Order: sequence, then structure tokens, then C-alpha cells
Amino acid sequence: MSGPNTDVRVADLPPEHAILLGEVYRFAAEGARLRHAMQTTRLTAADSVQLLERLGEVDRDRELTEIQARGEGVPGSWVDQARQAGQSGREWRREQLLRAPTRTQAGRRTVKRVVADTRQLTDMAAITAARERLLTSSGVTNDPEPAAAQQLRRNMDALWTRATRTAAAIGMSEKERARAFTVTDEQLRQQIAHYLDYPLDELNALWHRHTTPDIAASVRRSLSSLRRSPSPNAAPIPDLDQELPKPAQLRERARTALGEAVADQPSSATAIEEAIAAAMPDRDDLELNTAASVDEAEPVTSEAFPDAGPDP
Repeated sequence: MSGPNTDVRVADLPPEHAILLGEVYRFAAEGARLRHAMQTTRLTAADSVQLLERLGEVDRDRELTEIQARGEGVPGSWVDQARQAGQSGREWRREQLLRAPTRTQAGRRTVKRVVADTRQLTDMAAITAARERLLTSSGVTNDPEPAAAQQLRRNMDALWTRATRTAAAIGMSEKERARAFTVTDEQLRQQIAHYLDYPLDELNALWHRHTTPDIAASVRRSLSSLRRSPSPNAAPIPDLDQELPKPAQLRERARTALGEAVADQPSSATAIEEAIAAAMPDRDDLELNTAASVDEAEPVTSEAFPDAGPDP
């Protein structure tokens, strides 16, 4: 695991850590470029929407990469340094010097890892529930990618294990554990709401980022490192089992939250009626007469329209 007591060059890092920091920098730089374009370029409404969508994708990719980097043991201060360099337009080179994390930073990093794992678990549950809904509405009853779905469940189990064991190993206080592990119904609803309007292809792309075996592999590496450096304040691991919802429970809660969110959405017909009502003049003396009426002196028969052809 990276985290020396002296400054270190990017070129001297393990290759996987250097790649992750480079990705964080690249996504941060791209996000800064897009924001600058929005502020300085005259855009059409369609271009603005497209640019906002792209910016959202870039920010999500950066956040997920930061979570992965911290999960694999990259110090949080180095992740911050890569992000800040990208956002400010500074160059990122192999000779880039990374400031040595202090002991306090290292302690905060392990707490942040627990928080990051909890957030990732929540995101994985939300995306899974939203994707299942779209598959079901398309008539798909069984997951078309069972191997990937199984790997996602394994990854969630691995992240849950790391979160609880890290908290126990570093002796997190009760207050820290409550703050890090609590996933409220409101948090789940907000996370679900974020994905409600995504099309299936975009949800699949996000879902696949959580199905890579690399997640479980990085957890195994960090757990090995954790076992090599036990804390004298370590608490019994079973004590933490009830603090963080287990992955299966979290997925079920996400499905429930999704059902509530969908039920709260107005139907298409209701939305159309509300839009029409809003567009109509706000006067009681104006009524839309949709009833069919004919002049009593002129019966409506086929003879009235000789060119209309025979009745079907």
C-alpha cells in the first residue's frame, strides 16, 4: 500500500496507483474544461443540455475513480492533489511530487475509507434497483447478465466486510461509526431519485462499473494490509455487524424506496392535463366546448359528403 513518510514522485508509485491518480486528474481537468465552456460559450438550449449531461458523466466517473483509489490504499491527500491539479489546469507528470501524508491524514484516510465504502454500497444498491425496474418494465424477468450480477453482490459483500473490519481495527468511536454507517431512508430516496430518469443503456454503463472483479480484489489487498497493522484500540468485529445494513438488506431497502419514489411521480396523463390547464386562460367565462353539434336542418349522412366514399 502506498503511504510513505516522505514525499514521493508519481513515477515511484505502484503502477495501479499512478494510473488511478492520472484518471482522477484527467476527469477533473475535463470537468473544469466543460464548466469553462458553459461559462464562456454561447450555447443553444440543446447544446446546454448535452453539455450538462456530459459534465454529470465526467463528475460521476471522477467520484467513482476517487472511491476506487482510496479503496486501494492511495492516500486521500494524493487523490485531492490530483483532483486540484486537474481543476486548476496544472500539469500532471510522472515527476510530479506528492506530499507525504501526515499521521493525522493517515488516520482520517481510514475513516474516510469506511465512509466511502458505505457510499459506494448505497450507490450500488440504488443503481441495481433502478436497473431492475427498467428491465422488468421491458418484460425481462431474469437478469440478462447473471454472472455480472453475482459479481456485484460479491463486491458489495467485500466492501461491507472491509467497512466493518476497518472500523473495528482503527477503533472508531461510537459517534464516528454512527456518522459513517448510517444509511437513512431519505439518503436512499435521494440516491434513487438521481437515477429515476436514466435510460437503460446509461444505467447499464454505471452498473457495470460496480461489477468488475477489481473491486473485490482491491478489498482483499487492503484487508491484508489491515491485518498486518492491527490497532491497539481495535474493537471486536462482531460488535459492528448491526451498525451497517448488510448488502442484501440495503438492496431490498433500495427497491422499497424506488417503489415509493415511482408511486409519488405523477402519471403521464396527469402531467399532460396539468400542462394544458396551466396553458389555458385563467378565466371562468371561457370554456372549451368539445361536444359534437350539428345543425338540425342538415342531417349528417353520407349524402352530405358525396366525395367521402362508402362507409368502411
